[in-house]
Amino acid sequence: MVLGGHVDAFYGRFTSPQAGSLIIGTSRAAQGIQPAVLAATLGNRFEVTLLNYSFTLTHSPYGPAYLHSIERKLRPDAKNGLFIVAVDPWSLSLTGAEGSFPEDNSFIGQLGQVSQNPNLAYLARFQTKPLYRLLLDYATATERLHPDGWLEVTIGIDSAQVRARTARKLQDYRRLAASQHLSSGRLAALRQTIELLKQHGRVFMVRLPVGATLLQLEEQYQPDFDQRMRQTAAELAVPYLDYSAQPYATTDGNHLQRAASQDFSVRLAQDLKGYQLIPKSEIPVRK
Repeated sequence: MVLGGHVDAFYGRFTSPQAGSLIIGTSRAAQGIQPAVLAATLGNRFEVTLLNYSFTLTHSPYGPAYLHSIERKLRPDAKNGLFIVAVDPWSLSLTGAEGSFPEDNSFIGQLGQVSQNPNLAYLARFQTKPLYRLLLDYATATERLHPDGWLEVTIGIDSAQVRARTARKLQDYRRLAASQHLSSGRLAALRQTIELLKQHGRVFMVRLPVGATLLQLEEQYQPDFDQRMRQTAAELAVPYLDYSAQPYATTDGNHLQRAASQDFSVRLAQDLKGYQLIPKSEIPVRK
């Protein structure tokens, strides 16, 4: 077993068993939603194997590759799952022509086995550091991937550090806004992903909190994004929960701080309880 599974910020998600409940999205969800908090609040209302299967904007925007990876990670016999589908404008955007998705060439698109321990295919193709480097890096890592898939990040959060990181992150996203467009292919993949998950339990579309300046940029980039998500949710008959303007502290305008992640996960779990999470088999069929 390689470092007890602590190889990098991704490896552990590819060594855990298939899951009956999933959190999917990019690094916002990876850092911002804690499965253990949701499970503690919701109890036995859903499949207990809740896994955060979110990665990064580079690796897991919505598209065919992520959809197929989710299919592989999902337990085929799951019937009472809970599925949190995190959305934002960037995870549904694309640079260049439709039909060509950069993540197809990443581990999300290339890794056929996503529940193997040890995952030799991942280690051979996508983890290139020598063992001694892994040991040294793990000892000083600011990122810790929990067994349930939550990515805990430990970095300075004094006001000056947060302002500097937020300014850099805003520049990154301004560049994306200038070069990308909302993708019909990614929107189609989002719908396909939700339709897949609905066969295995309850699905909730969630927009996570972000800093005020990044939210302002998102509204400038895609002013009708929230309306589009509400329409998509209504057409697919799933709830849409929008927390984007909620005042939770971030490390960089984009990712929630550790304490804020805990608080937000509690809030999310409490809101989910309001939807009476009962097994799908017991939900009355509307005629």
